[in-house]
Amino acid sequence: MNAVSLSASGTIRAYLVRRACLVALFVLWQLLPGQDNKSKIPEGEAQFTRQQLEEYYLVYKNPDVRYLRTLFDRYLKGTTVLEQERLELNKWGKTYFRSKFIVMSREDNTFGGTLITILFQRRPDKVFVAWVYPEGDAKKLTLRKLAPGDFSDEDLRRIRVRYKKLIEDNVHAM
Repeated sequence: MNAVSLSASGTIRAYLVRRACLVALFVLWQLLPGQDNKSKIPEGEAQFTRQQLEEYYLVYKNPDVRYLRTLFDRYLKGTTVLEQERLELNKWGKTYFRSKFIVMSREDNTFGGTLITILFQRRPDKVFVAWVYPEGDAKKLTLRKLAPGDFSDEDLRRIRVRYKKLIEDNVHAM
């Protein structure tokens, strides 16, 4: 094998490992005891191993996740943002975008691009789902949609408890 195919193989393997970890965390999240009819989020703070956290932190290296941080920063500075993106961001207070965010999930969208579920550290009152899509031949990333996820007040309360360690992590959050 040449260096290019080894590099591509490593990239694909890393992607598959990250994807498997996110799916596993989601499945565990759904199956852990402590769920009831009031919330889809288990009670109590989640405990992660060092390996689980290291695998989770890889999500922040994805170009679409990094794009969100870049977009939010450009929006706050008033620099170039596509009109469609500006309209999506204008729906929400700028205090959200001044805060770092954590990634709760990242998955392929049926219609192309990626759905990234995020929570802002200093504004954990809403969970947002961002649809990032590669536009045109150049595959330039754009924000197609930013909308609140389907989480009740009880879900949000439990998220703040369950993922406290991630919400308070200023080193890895974007």
